[in-house]
Amino acid sequence: MIEKVAIVYWCDGAGHAARSIPVAKEFRSRGIEVAIGGGGPGERFVDLNGFDQPDLTTVTVEGNSPRAFLEHTLLDLAPSSVRRLREVTGWLREEEPDVVITDDIFAGLAAAHLDIDFYRIDHLTTDLFGPVWGIPLAVYNQVSLRFAEGIIVTSLWPDDPAPEGTTRVGPLAQEGDPEEAVEPYDVLLNPGSHGENFETLRDRLEADGYDVRTVGDDDWETKPTMTPYTAAADVVVCTGFSSIADTVVAGTPCVIYPFLPFQQALAERAEAKHLTGISMATTVDRVIDRVEEYVGSDVSPDYDNGAPAFVDTVLAGVDDAA
Repeated sequence: MIEKVAIVYWCDGAGHAARSIPVAKEFRSRGIEVAIGGGGPGERFVDLNGFDQPDLTTVTVEGNSPRAFLEHTLLDLAPSSVRRLREVTGWLREEEPDVVITDDIFAGLAAAHLDIDFYRIDHLTTDLFGPVWGIPLAVYNQVSLRFAEGIIVTSLWPDDPAPEGTTRVGPLAQEGDPEEAVEPYDVLLNPGSHGENFETLRDRLEADGYDVRTVGDDDWETKPTMTPYTAAADVVVCTGFSSIADTVVAGTPCVIYPFLPFQQALAERAEAKHLTGISMATTVDRVIDRVEEYVGSDVSPDYDNGAPAFVDTVLAGVDDAA
């Protein structure tokens, strides 16, 4: 029986925290105590949702190729990585959770060292990539599954077959406050941590008469949940998977404007599967074309929040192990 869960989200990019919050809330709604931490850009969103967090060293990941990633890791990240591993291990030892949920490699190492059951959370599978990225991910998955109870993938195609040791669930999104009313508007732009050309997009869309908001601009106040704002828009343009999840669970059409290789792979697969209300665009002109198609249309993606299925998977795994 699980009485306490520790969730450790990766600290590079706010999306890792964003997908942890609905999982944390779902565990808490079932009477299970939750300890959560990670740090980095997502920390403030976790704070806004009422969770206390430990002070952990932040590690940044850079590099658009495996070689660049490796060089950065060896030359710049070693000291902070050692500190983070030590801090996460100490925190987990103090919290004494029954199970750990994480997408942080250091938390996985710490959980294995402390002999705590853990599940890795992800949004990628090896079938999305060729050998350049697919082989390293396959090795990472194989190593993870030697120690983890399983990998749970939040997915836009949750009913597709999953690789061995992996379970698919739907997009993980925060539920909005039904009492928080947001006036309808045309377009929400969400650049995420790595988006580019969003100022150009806004200028052109506003010149065409659209009512546009941009996440993170001078007029934007940080919110505990994005759902009321994605639900109020006619269409959302975004880059990262957590932003996509908040959009499609709200039933709003989404234009994926990818920049990183992982974003590109997800966007290409979504486009190839002809998912309702989800499109890919790789140029400013194409984004605007897609926006014009969606604004005022009746097109709507249909997704349930994947958090209940995620927690069901963890609880079922613990019951099976018992």
